[in-house]
Amino acid sequence: MSITVQDVVDLISAKLGGRAGPTVDGQSVLRDLGLSSLEIADMVYSLEDQLGVEFDPAEAADVLTVADLVQLANAAALTSTES
Repeated sequence: MSITVQDVVDLISAKLGGRAGPTVDGQSVLRDLGLSSLEIADMVYSLEDQLGVEFDPAEAADVLTVADLVQLANAAALTSTES
């Protein structure tokens, strides 16, 4: 299973309700969208649960944009299937 930008946008919308604004895409910076560090961590955990994987904590801490989170999720899912 792979994660798309839309999957992450949907998670953001769920976290922020209507506060995310009309335009959220892969280049959107998570902090600029109004997500707190706790909300970002919660999204990371949600994706881990959804994929059945665990992200590298150092890499997860470096996530800045929606695209970064998508890339992290898909890399972890790929690594998990290769193990």
